[in-house]
Amino acid sequence: MALHVINKVNTRLKFLFRQIKFLTKDLCRLLCNALIQPFFDYACSAWYFNLNQNIKKRLQSAQNKCIRFCLKLGNKISIKTIDFETINWLNVHDRYIQMIASSVFSFFEKCGPKYMGEIYFPADHEGISTRFSFKKLKIPPRKTTMGLRSLSYMAPSYWNRLPSSIKSSKSLNSFKHNLKLHFFSEMKKKENN
Repeated sequence: MALHVINKVNTRLKFLFRQIKFLTKDLCRLLCNALIQPFFDYACSAWYFNLNQNIKKRLQSAQNKCIRFCLKLGNKISIKTIDFETINWLNVHDRYIQMIASSVFSFFEKCGPKYMGEIYFPADHEGISTRFSFKKLKIPPRKTTMGLRSLSYMAPSYWNRLPSSIKSSKSLNSFKHNLKLHFFSEMKKKENN
């Protein structure tokens, strides 16, 4: 699936690069959002975490090409946090985490599909509520590599580490926005180190 995504992204991007002299930066971003981003997002929770590091790097390289296209940067310019912020995109890994965390947020807000009740289970804290127990999920025991990479394991693992201030967002849109700001902040810290 990932190789299919990389091929589709590169094919569409080649076509768009041929038209770049007729496009503004805003139009470039709009076209990437409409024609390319859906390939990254489609069913990603089912396949992304089972990829090896080489394929993940290739996916990130494909996204970096999209950013260079949107911002009309040269091929050798390295992509920094400011570039992600400028076009308001998360890197590939953080985008996937945002998507699975959004499904957990919808589960807690009871606005997601019913089948999520078979994947996510709220943690039982025996009536004790602390800032660390706020909206936590049970992490199911898993021993195999496939089990450790499953949605039922990965989603609670990432969700439980999120700050309570993000989990207590008032709506799904504000949750996504707050999580994106959190990831941008983490990217800046890594970049500065």
